[in-house]
Amino acid sequence: MKEIGRYRVDDPRTIQGRDDVSPCGWHLGALRLRFALEALASVSGRVLVPGCGAGRYVRALHRERPDLWVVGGDLSRRAIREARERDPNGPYVVLDACRLPFRSGSFDAVVFLDVLEHVPDPARMIAECARVLRPGGVLHAFVPLEAQPATIYWWLRASQRWPILSWKRDHVGHIQHFSDLDIIRLLARIGFEIQFLRYSFHLVGQLHDLIDYWQRERVAGAPGWLPVPVVRLLTRLVFLVTWRLAAVEDLLCRRRTLAAGLHVTASKPKMLEGARAGEAQVVGRAMP
Repeated sequence: MKEIGRYRVDDPRTIQGRDDVSPCGWHLGALRLRFALEALASVSGRVLVPGCGAGRYVRALHRERPDLWVVGGDLSRRAIREARERDPNGPYVVLDACRLPFRSGSFDAVVFLDVLEHVPDPARMIAECARVLRPGGVLHAFVPLEAQPATIYWWLRASQRWPILSWKRDHVGHIQHFSDLDIIRLLARIGFEIQFLRYSFHLVGQLHDLIDYWQRERVAGAPGWLPVPVVRLLTRLVFLVTWRLAAVEDLLCRRRTLAAGLHVTASKPKMLEGARAGEAQVVGRAMP
């Protein structure tokens, strides 16, 4: 789906992944990369990163794990063009995550971060990830939980004054809203065994998100009493604190309570057909 409301996947203003990220940083991107690297600690061989945008996490994985052969893919042709310009030696492919152009069993791991909420058929994407994974392969994902009870997104789901879900649909193409149970059940139906669950994006991160999309909406022309230059200045000042404080918050608190982000690591069983649909098998540790 290349157009959703005002969102266009090839609009240069909406392309993500232009910046570089290090696991040593004190921000949410660094936290997501650290968890992904932990999930890949025992993996060797080929890794697929669907929904890579301009290649931020593909470049980071190349740098941190040069032993892996990492392939990035995205629906946006412009994003892939930018990824190739930034990383000429990295393999990047224009692809639809719901119809992966690879043979079954081609990869040892699949990593996607902030992608599932963009696709029209999440179950089909997860099934495609399972298909291209070898038996025993690793799936690692970060998924926003914008339908998680007690989060800011949940409280504002019907708000006219602060319609954060509509803003995220129009500005970045979020068309799916999940709870953690939605993700666990989806993985189980496909046959994955969940190895590890971690929660993040607690209250500070959600406030950061709300302010971010409020200012995007104002810049796009929404009415308000503050002049747009003042909105931009205030947002930048607030972000100096909230972006890093949100990462600290998530390092100190990884519990489910008030979390709006889920990091999940799962494995494809050696005999996927033997997995029972609809029943999650949590064989590793799960944060309470």
